[in-house]
Amino acid sequence: MNRKGPKPKNRVFPSTSNTVANLVRVAKNVGIDRQAIEDDVEYLLYHFISKPNQSFSDFDDLWNELHFNYVHFACLKREFRESYLNAFFTSFLDHFSSPLPSVKCAVLFSLYFLYISQPSVWGKMKIRVTKDIYNALFQFYYESILKEKHPEAALIFEKLRDMEAFCYVAEQEPETHHLKVTVEFEKSMNLKHQLRDFKRKLIENDPLHYCFDDSSRLKNEFLTLANQYQKLKEELFCTPQATIATQHLVKQRLNVNEKRPKLLRKVLLNSDIAQNETEILKRITRTGQQMLNTKRRRLQEKKSSF
Repeated sequence: MNRKGPKPKNRVFPSTSNTVANLVRVAKNVGIDRQAIEDDVEYLLYHFISKPNQSFSDFDDLWNELHFNYVHFACLKREFRESYLNAFFTSFLDHFSSPLPSVKCAVLFSLYFLYISQPSVWGKMKIRVTKDIYNALFQFYYESILKEKHPEAALIFEKLRDMEAFCYVAEQEPETHHLKVTVEFEKSMNLKHQLRDFKRKLIENDPLHYCFDDSSRLKNEFLTLANQYQKLKEELFCTPQATIATQHLVKQRLNVNEKRPKLLRKVLLNSDIAQNETEILKRITRTGQQMLNTKRRRLQEKKSSF
């Protein structure tokens, strides 16, 4: 007896190929994992912010050192060039939400180098930006000019505008998938968008901001509080009560009955409690450098495993 079950759906891809939602096509039947592109972008940006000067010249050297121009030759088909390059432009622009000015500068430098290094045989693919993205770029440019900070990044943004490198759009990513693919992988694509939103939030709340950014409101508030606390400690050390407390501590720990106030005050000033509170900011910076080195090393290991 033959049992008629439900007819199988006509699938464009095998049921196991859910990664299609995260592929950037470079040929008819070839795609690159978007995560690999994002890793390359992150690797370039975090290499740059680890540089001591973080100048345009430093970025130029780094771009050539990493041979980043070669990314153009991973996609040789004209019809796929726009979506391929847009994956890079989008990934760079995602990092512009970082609170670190050095990352914002690196993003502008990256957009400029990627745009001008496009081989002329394919023509120049423009940088797609929405109203919100362009407003963020222009706001950074405006503040850089107003406060006379990051002049090189401001000039690069001005140069991109003069070259008419931007394409103003409602949606940053063009729809490149066939309708059947969109329907078939709707869940995967929704998950991809959620993951991207989560990554953007991680970028916006990068803890390195509190370690390296001297203009950080939290860092300035902490410095003010540390200076106030340090001043109060210095006043406290000169009181008779502090001398008596130190005398009891010396007696308890060393079994020495010291009564001279000058020596007792010297012991107190050389103790851990007398350590300058602002020194913790240096430890925060060192911690930030360790975090940055770990991030770079992890990205390097990931690239080496491919």
